[in-house]
Amino acid sequence: MEWTKKKAVFAILIIAAASTAIGITIYTTKPSDVRIGYLRGDLHQLAYYVAVNQSFYEDEGLEVQAIAYANGGEVMTSFESFNRPIDMAYLGFAPAITHRFTVANANITVLAGVNVNGTAIVVDNSINSMLDLVGKKVAVPARNNMQDFILRMALDDAGLQYENVSTVVGMSGSDMITALQTGTIDAFVSWEPFPTRGTIGGSTAKVLVNSSSLWPNHPCCVVAAHDAFISSHPDIVAKVLKAHVRATRWVHDNPEAAKRIAMDAMNLSYEQATVAMRNVGFEYDPILPEYVTFLQKLVALNPSVSMSSPYIPQGMNESQFIDYFVNPAILHSVA
Repeated sequence: MEWTKKKAVFAILIIAAASTAIGITIYTTKPSDVRIGYLRGDLHQLAYYVAVNQSFYEDEGLEVQAIAYANGGEVMTSFESFNRPIDMAYLGFAPAITHRFTVANANITVLAGVNVNGTAIVVDNSINSMLDLVGKKVAVPARNNMQDFILRMALDDAGLQYENVSTVVGMSGSDMITALQTGTIDAFVSWEPFPTRGTIGGSTAKVLVNSSSLWPNHPCCVVAAHDAFISSHPDIVAKVLKAHVRATRWVHDNPEAAKRIAMDAMNLSYEQATVAMRNVGFEYDPILPEYVTFLQKLVALNPSVSMSSPYIPQGMNESQFIDYFVNPAILHSVA
């Protein structure tokens, strides 16, 4: 029995020693301070790519774990998951606000703008108007995302209903271009640079509608954070926003260098990057009245979004909800 006890103690000491050694190895590598989601290949979010390329996060003393997503709906699903893998994210305002209205635990707050404009409806050359799309297949990245919202606006502007077209959901931007070329779809709605990539360089496709023609300088992508992370780490949130502001200003001050970053990150030619960036406005300060208009349009066009939703504070109008959901106070403290 005594021998057995000694063996047990010896084994414990070995395990403890090994754990200590392992611990030293683990903690010499700093764990991430913040986990940031972003959309893969989205020119709207060039500020994120610039912040990484120019080491702006490191300048703030932050270790960032970046997680790429296919669309904003996937970002929101991550925010809502039990084992939430992200703390902050770049995503479209449409999926952010739609999920806030339709999912019980979509507990996020929008903290900053990212861009305006930058979406287009791309069609085969045989299609000349929105009326020509009736009964046609139109691809969007996801249901209830920014591009889905733009499609709803364009159809409504032409006197059509969302149900007048057959939406194809879940394709990447690259797959949309290929599907249009092969005739699998008749049109697609995507963020830049995919409309430009799909229409420059011998393509038989063209841009039918730019989102800026439907609503000049409309809000698009935003920076949002989970409410629990804002409460527990306001200092880190402020540092991320400071890097975002710095990166956005850098894009304006260094357009050619920013273009090169976009070319490298998104596999663009110089011509493609030039045209695509011309269609996007990079802005970090949210213009709240425009966000109110956005919500009003969304409520009118999307039956799943209602001001009587049980998942938002009751008794608010659109303006009051935007004041509740979009809070640029931290942004303004660092900008």
